Amino acid sequence: MLIRVTEAPVASLTFTLPIATFVILFLLGCGPLLSAGIAFACIGAAWLVQSGLEIDLAQGMQRTYYTALGFSVGQWKPLAPVVGITLKYFSSIQPNTTPSSRRSWGVWNDASQRTEEVIVMLSIAHSSTGMIIKTLPLSEMQEAIAFAKDLAEQLGVPLHTYIPAHIQARKS
Repeated sequence: MLIRVTEAPVASLTFTLPIATFVILFLLGCGPLLSAGIAFACIGAAWLVQSGLEIDLAQGMQRTYYTALGFSVGQWKPLAPVVGITLKYFSSIQPNTTPSSRRSWGVWNDASQRTEEVIVMLSIAHSSTGMIIKTLPLSEMQEAIAFAKDLAEQLGVPLHTYIPAHIQARKS
């Protein structure tokens, strides 16, 4: 079984490539509009490059890969010994960052947004950290449990579930 966890576009390329391109072209004598146009094209090209983690369970290998236009590159390494699959509940609170204005003076919006997720990860032997395989919203808990059970059966390792009782009762 091949598991591919694609992350976001490569963030460092998205920021540095267009700026470096603009500065270099401008210093080489290109006009500012031409330099800016080419820099914007680099932004589009950088969004096409994505990175992620790929795990081949049949071969016991892993790699960090970079992909662009369907072509992937990365060096395969042996997968560390997996001792279990962990299913965890995770939540975070993001405070409201909406700035106040003159019209809203004295009116405070302290509302915050809570994000609740279920994380499926590989527990690695002799490691305090694991490898996150999948992150799902709490509304898809049943899919996460089914995926984790299937993965644990394929690897022949135990499934460790760390879901608070009030969440389990709410989802049952």
